[in-house]
Amino acid sequence: MSAPALDARQLDALQEVASIGCGHALTALGRLLARRLDMDTPEVWAGQGGEAVAEFLGGMGARLLAVAVRLEGLLEGELVLALPEADAARLASALGHPAQEGAFDEQAESAILESGNIVGSAFVSAIARMVGGRLLLSVPRLARGGARQCLDALLPAGASQVALATRFSCAALGLEGLVLVLPRPARVSPLLAQLRACC
Repeated sequence: MSAPALDARQLDALQEVASIGCGHALTALGRLLARRLDMDTPEVWAGQGGEAVAEFLGGMGARLLAVAVRLEGLLEGELVLALPEADAARLASALGHPAQEGAFDEQAESAILESGNIVGSAFVSAIARMVGGRLLLSVPRLARGGARQCLDALLPAGASQVALATRFSCAALGLEGLVLVLPRPARVSPLLAQLRACC
């Protein structure tokens, strides 16, 4: 399935979705950590294919930990929380499960999975309020390795044709990460129509 042709107004609307959803998601993660998280302006692109997403994600480092949840409802697609291994180790340690880069035990991985679940839950709650509808998410799934390896393990084929990417950081913990939202191409137009109807 080819990616939809999106005009500037539609891209702006998707950027607003990412800004609000990821803002709530990272606020929730910050509360869990009892730390302030800073968020960059979300980036939105369409039609550049999976290699563009893998290259973007690979800019974070050679080895990543990534957690994905499947979004269901009007915003159907995938949400991925990705961190370089060293940053993921710092996140797990901050949540009470000390970890070292390259050596995550079951409890440390569980802490990263729970972080992804919290980010996904807060994101869908914020977007559900925006569109006046119900959104659901799946049980989180975790992958480790390079960017392409993580994407292949976590995402269905064709899931990267539309992407919303938001970088975040926590100066107090010295960590950086990325929230990547990949709506199904066929659901983008209905989502934007519902946003127009609700605004």
